[in-house]
Amino acid sequence: MRFALPLLALLAACAQDPAILRWDADYYYTEKLYIDGQHDLAVARYKVLRQSAKDPRDGDEAALMACEVQARNFAYAQSAACYEAVASDGLDRGVRMRALMHASELRYYELNQQTEALKMWTVICRLAPDEAASQRALDHLYKHGEADSVARESMERLFEQLYYVDPHGELADNYLLRGAMLREQEGTLDAQNRALVLLTRLETDYPDAQTVPDAWMLHTKILHKQGRFAEEAVILERVIETYETSHIFASYVLEAHTFAATRLVELYRGPLLNLARAELYARHLPDMLHHPLKLTEYLWTIVQIQEQRGHLQDALATCQEILTTVAERREAMDENDKRICDESETPEMKERCFHDLAEHAPIIPKEVPMAQAKIPELQEKLHLTPRSAP
Repeated sequence: MRFALPLLALLAACAQDPAILRWDADYYYTEKLYIDGQHDLAVARYKVLRQSAKDPRDGDEAALMACEVQARNFAYAQSAACYEAVASDGLDRGVRMRALMHASELRYYELNQQTEALKMWTVICRLAPDEAASQRALDHLYKHGEADSVARESMERLFEQLYYVDPHGELADNYLLRGAMLREQEGTLDAQNRALVLLTRLETDYPDAQTVPDAWMLHTKILHKQGRFAEEAVILERVIETYETSHIFASYVLEAHTFAATRLVELYRGPLLNLARAELYARHLPDMLHHPLKLTEYLWTIVQIQEQRGHLQDALATCQEILTTVAERREAMDENDKRICDESETPEMKERCFHDLAEHAPIIPKEVPMAQAKIPELQEKLHLTPRSAP
């Protein structure tokens, strides 16, 4: 407590410092000049503000703004040179990397100086792999590699070099993934196999990296192309395991989860022919959904698998589940629509709201009539007395 009052006094003194207040006022006035289109004057004032800033971070931001104004005024060469100067003498490393990133983007996309830009992106990745700018630089390098076969081979070699220079760095797993992605795009069997080597190394050496789910999905894509369906299924099941072991069951779902379950259903209904596992993963799909967009579609898939397995009673129950689910969803939507209309500001608006609702028939999922037709068919096979469906 005895430190609180002196600290508050210091903060109050800083807040009232006339020099700081004047600097802030000048900064915001300069910003207005920039917005007003007085670019040359704004650049000059930002440069002065950089020199007069008491806080080095404020000076760096003013320097970046001077460069930004030049870029917005289409003075790309001057802006790139300006950013490079900040990248050279900026006080904060993050600011230096941001400045170098902006300079490189101008040189690549506006000045057609690709070689210089590629060198800058490589420098960012090597010098500051922990900065946000490094991920952006990596993205640019990868996109350059997508352009043509020559660029692709060049970036493949570059990612390999960067990986071996720093195999324990922040970007090591990203180099492996991006290199594999470029090799997969070549389309040849040899390139695919080289991609698999990189992916296996990533999955083995960096099991907790955020890139692992993407590596798994690319891995399965390549295996699928090569017809290695059993190996593909093994990796897809690893993806499903990450859903099962999330912090709280079903607390989050990645797109990879639903893709993996869908693909496993296809594999086990088709080339791997294991209907029990097909039904298991088909059941995963409705459980994974936090919204009902494809719920009835997935339930109908379960009906088909259960019928294939000869589990007619289960198929009948799932058909009933489709109808019950849609009916409950429709009832909830009707209650919500009624609540909205009841909250109308005037009786006239309320009447118009209910009239509009009555004019629009509910959308019935295509699986509803399919389930309705399937129920008596299954009942007949089970020698049950047909009853009206909900």
